[in-house]
Parts: sequence; C-alpha cells; structure tokens
Amino acid sequence: MQLRQLQHLVALAEQGSFGRAAQASHLSQPALSRSIEALEEGLQVRLIDRAYGTVRFTQAGELVLARARELLIDARQLKEDVLQLEGLAAGSLQVGLGPFAAGMLGRAALTLLVQRHPQLSVRTEVADTATLAERLHRREIDLFIADTRDLARQGGLETMRLPDVPVSFFVQPRHPLRKLASVTLEQAMDYPVAGPKLPARVAAQFERQAKRAGRGVFNLVCDDTGTLRHLALTARAVVLAPDAPAFRHETQPLVPLPIAGLEGMRTHYGLVTLAGRTPSPAAAAYTRFVTEVMSAAPGAGKTGAPE
Repeated sequence: MQLRQLQHLVALAEQGSFGRAAQASHLSQPALSRSIEALEEGLQVRLIDRAYGTVRFTQAGELVLARARELLIDARQLKEDVLQLEGLAAGSLQVGLGPFAAGMLGRAALTLLVQRHPQLSVRTEVADTATLAERLHRREIDLFIADTRDLARQGGLETMRLPDVPVSFFVQPRHPLRKLASVTLEQAMDYPVAGPKLPARVAAQFERQAKRAGRGVFNLVCDDTGTLRHLALTARAVVLAPDAPAFRHETQPLVPLPIAGLEGMRTHYGLVTLAGRTPSPAAAAYTRFVTEVMSAAPGAGKTGAPE
C-alpha cells in the first residue's frame, strides 16, 4: 500500500467517477484503475463495486477511505513538521558542556542559537568529559564540548577540534604573590590551588613538577567556575582557568599569575558527536555558532580538523 494509491482512492470518492478522478490526478483512466486494483490486491479486499457505471464503495472501501483521508492529512502535517524542523522553527537540542567550556563559549553559542531560533527547545548539562561521553553514547545528549585528551581510546565518537585558548593561573589583584618578580609552583602551593577535574595526562604533568610531599598541586578541585572565582576572591586561592574574558571580568576582576615553567598552557577542547550519526538541524546550527564564537575569542588558535 502506497500513499499515492490512497490519494487516488480519495480522488475517486471526491470526483464520483473514474474519468473525472483520473483527470484530477493527472493520470489516464486505465492507470487510475490499475492503481485502485493494486490497492485492493494489497489489502486483499474489494473496495469498489463497479456495476452500473457508478462508483460505489463497499463497507471495507468506506473504512479504508476514512483511514486514507486521515493518513493523507498526517502525511501533509509530517511534511510541514520536517520543513519547520529544517528551518529551526521547531525541534530540540541537548548540549553537554565541560565546566570551563560552559562559561567560555557554551553560553555565548547558546545565546546566538536561541536569539536566532527562539522556538527551539534546548537543554544543557554541565559535567566532566567522562560523564558527557557516557551521556552521548546513551544518546541522552546530541553533542558536547569539553577537553578531549582523555577520549583518545574511546571508539564511536567523532571530534572536531576547536581553536585553542591560553590557560593561566589567576588570583585576586592584591594577592601577595603578585609582589614577587617570579613565582614558582612551590610558592603558589603556599596558598590554596584550585582548578577543575583535569584530564589524567594533564594532572600527571602538574604532579611531576610538584616537590612537596603529602599534598597534590590542586588541593581544591571544583568544576563550578563561579565557585573557583569565589575562592580566588575570598580565600586567596590560585585558580587554574582558560584566559577568557568571561572568567576574568564576570563581577570582580581576576588577574593572571605567571608561574615559572608553566608558560604556554592551552586548552584542548573539541566538539564531540557520535560517529556516523547525521546531526539534527539544531545541532548543525549550534556547531556553526560555536565555531563563530571561538573564532572571535582573543588569543584563540586555529580550528583543528576532525579527529
């Protein structure tokens, strides 16, 4: 059974004869007759009594005619819904964001998305990379943006590298360490050192540089950027974060604190999707806005190719 056959059946009911129905359907009369016969064969029931040169629907024909009209209405609505989805007048998007990705670019890209497509339904989730990867595999989110260095061994994922952004330690403007001409990691560890949960390789690099027994470099681990800012402003914490305007100047200013031997640190963010899965129109639009935001970010490096 095909929609085209149902259209011919409805045309036959509306026109009252095979000749007029064929003309309305832009078919020859024999072609229309064959279409109705094929529908009857497919359903294994007679739909039309052809005696006396008139069109009379059988009881089964009346049932099929009623359902055909409903199905054709649904088909037209489905087409309209798809067109709305493609035009982003409808649809949904579930986005995952790493802690600093959320503040650095996730919010800005979401702002562009909802400004230009206000009818979209959008849900965001902020979590660490491992949690976001698990959510993506379970198809609970459409994509996520986070540090991707711990994803190298995971299959089934496709990563588009985003431009790198400088990473620095930050402190309040009047922090005692700012009086020193040069600051070492050991000196920074005289104060609370705070940061997000780091990729395993990055965390190991920091620990190799630390010489203090009984304490890791980061004695405060937190994935909430607002809490890290609060610690820097109120507890003299030395905070690791991407050097992004949103982190520096959100309410009260923070300033970079250069630490010897740790210059040139950069992010390694990627936009991650399931491999082989066609992105929804909303996901494709969000990806464009992320690229737009990152390209405009001060100090951002080149956008990488898919990994």
